[in-house]
Amino acid sequence: MSQSTTRRRFLLGVGTVGTVAIAGCTGGGGGSEATTTDGMGDAEMTETTSSEMTDGMNETTTESSEMMATRFTVRVENVGTEESLRTSEGPVPMVLAPVAYAVHGADVSLFTEGEAAGDGLEMLAEDGGPTGLVEEVSMSVDKAGSAAVPKGGETPGPIGPGGAYTFSVEAHAGQRLSLATMFVQSNDLFYAPEPAGIPLFEDEQPIEGDKTELLLLWDAGTEVNEEPGVGPNQAPRQSGPDTGPSEDGTVRRISDVDDGYDYPDTASVVKLTVTPGETMDG
Repeated sequence: MSQSTTRRRFLLGVGTVGTVAIAGCTGGGGGSEATTTDGMGDAEMTETTSSEMTDGMNETTTESSEMMATRFTVRVENVGTEESLRTSEGPVPMVLAPVAYAVHGADVSLFTEGEAAGDGLEMLAEDGGPTGLVEEVSMSVDKAGSAAVPKGGETPGPIGPGGAYTFSVEAHAGQRLSLATMFVQSNDLFYAPEPAGIPLFEDEQPIEGDKTELLLLWDAGTEVNEEPGVGPNQAPRQSGPDTGPSEDGTVRRISDVDDGYDYPDTASVVKLTVTPGETMDG
């Protein structure tokens, strides 16, 4: 774990779904355009657009803004149950943390498989806070943001079984969607697609439907793994943020990690749905 990561707060506790509580990060911006705050600390989803101009759109447009754009609604749902994670101490509920997301081209990624995680990904994977990752990538992607208020809720927080986060993005042909959310009952695991992201168009037509098969469970490699749902240094049970032995490893698929623990199939925990809506001039 990075000693420089001092801005994060931590998941306060996970008992039953009804007692899940989460505190927010309060980190400052990472640049003049990175105006997001951690969605866990604010009551609304926040986002930043690196190519955003002032209100009333400057007539000098980029190539992407001249293309036809489609608005997509993205839903990240917790489809686990209160007993779907079996541990040596009994079943515990599945819990997911707020989502960091970005729209970008094929030459950008939120992380690199086989390399050390950045501070932003470490924050998300260990303590559930999306702000650091959003700030890190906001200057190199078309749009980056976080979804923190559960669907139907009024305040930021994690989602237990049946809960969901939704957010909307605009994209044009050739662009991709990346997102990441913490597997809360872990030391530093997170769900995300391949580093290159999910192509939002196929043959220039917007994708649609259940895209869960494109999500993978990743190990950030920043903290030594403990038994899922039991470990004392995992966010719901740790004494404070950024605790636990450092692993000094690299980002890997959990299927490539030999830690002796069993993890549930991705589709039994999270469901990703992408729905295209209106198309407009970019």
